Amino acid sequence: MFADFLQNITIKTAPVPIELGGTTARGVLWQASPGRFLLDLPEVARYLVEGGECVTIEPCTGILPDVVTHFARMTPLAALLYQRGMLAFHAAAVANERGAVLLAGDSGGGKSTLLMELLQRGWALLADELAIVSQDGNGGLHVIPTFSDIALWPDTLKKFGKEAEEFEHADANRLLLNLTDQRTVASQPLLAMYRLGVQSKAEISCERMAGIEHFKAVSTLLYNSHVADALLDRVIYMGYASAIVRTTPVVRLNRPRGSWSVDGLADLIEKELQ
Repeated sequence: MFADFLQNITIKTAPVPIELGGTTARGVLWQASPGRFLLDLPEVARYLVEGGECVTIEPCTGILPDVVTHFARMTPLAALLYQRGMLAFHAAAVANERGAVLLAGDSGGGKSTLLMELLQRGWALLADELAIVSQDGNGGLHVIPTFSDIALWPDTLKKFGKEAEEFEHADANRLLLNLTDQRTVASQPLLAMYRLGVQSKAEISCERMAGIEHFKAVSTLLYNSHVADALLDRVIYMGYASAIVRTTPVVRLNRPRGSWSVDGLADLIEKELQ
């Protein structure tokens, strides 16, 4: 379920409690206590993540296993990573011969379209939706490859000449595209992080974040930052954040609203990384 990038993880199907004892934090559909995290997704499953080592799943009656797996790879996986002292970003990740970049952004910001464009240009897939960043003994930051499939909007597939009928559904709205042949299996050094957005201006704008804005961007791009606040050790987080501010540019990249500008975005990223 979590592929080869996480070792010694126990995943089992068993009853999961509705409430955790000793709850220290709570949000919409989730709660946390020391060493434990519970997510209750109505009509899908309850997920209990413990100590960064064990995930217990209680699926709802009649739910398809692929749906249970799809949701396990989202917030439950992020919770597992936070418990293990790793960072999970709400971003796609791709790599060229120099290293990896993260593509983050709100829904509709063009992340999936830009991801597809870079893959079409020969970049390798590391992750879709949730990107894992680890730190080595020398403080270097690396992006760990996760899964070989990506979830795309039907309109995005059509723009790249692919018919929606060819693909399985990832969820109610998106389709699943498997890219095993374009997935790298080796961790890659983190080169840059791009936060994508849209604007009313007719041109593409690109601006590197600096100072406190650079530092704050690290936490805002985490996968479910409220869960991260509840689970991630603050000393470990500060070490990561300091390393990113010191070594990794975080770039605000805005495209014109309502226009096809993915070629220009990809050109800009490739030029910056030459």
